[in-house]
Amino acid sequence: MTQVGKVDDGPETTHATSRGTRWALLAAGHVCVALGVIGAFLPLLPTTVFLILAAACYARGSTRLYHWIVNHRVFGPVVRDWRAHRAMSVKAKVAAITVIVLTFGATIAFAFTRLWVRLTYAAFAVVLIAILLRIRTKR
Repeated sequence: MTQVGKVDDGPETTHATSRGTRWALLAAGHVCVALGVIGAFLPLLPTTVFLILAAACYARGSTRLYHWIVNHRVFGPVVRDWRAHRAMSVKAKVAAITVIVLTFGATIAFAFTRLWVRLTYAAFAVVLIAILLRIRTKR
């Protein structure tokens, strides 16, 4: 870290040498950012994972975009926490689990009539929550 909130390039910003590889990494980074934004509203898409993947793509494809995502007001803290601690904040975990419980619960209660579909959907929610709980927590 060079300044509070500002991130240096670090060892993960080794750029691809091929122009085609750089374009592919940039495209993948853009797709991951889009999926991360969508994931903020849909519980089936993991926002944090997509933002971390986007940062990894940008680190190898564009220093400018890497700095943009790492220093972004909304996306940056998630990426910086993962980069520094390989952990999620308590706030991020609570928010993710709350969204999963509310949206999966509402869907199970109102969208499905067959028991096996409800149970499958509930099992999927439990797996997602278990995965979140296994990630280290930054306090």
